[in-house]
Amino acid sequence: MSFVRLLVSFAVLLVSLGHLLVSSCATLGFVLFTREFRTFTREFCCFTREFGSFTREFVRHSWVCAVYS
Repeated sequence: MSFVRLLVSFAVLLVSLGHLLVSSCATLGFVLFTREFRTFTREFCCFTREFGSFTREFVRHSWVCAVYS
């Protein structure tokens, strides 16, 4: 009977360790995803700013070409 108890205790321990490992990996994955999302957001803001500058210059150039042509 004690062998069965030992086996059940070992199984419970393995399940607990597996759950801890899965939750740790999930937390780490979420942290990495958050970091990557922040980087993406920063890069997207830079792209948007640069695209706005390009659009302003393009409109200014088009207006100048339309006036002087």
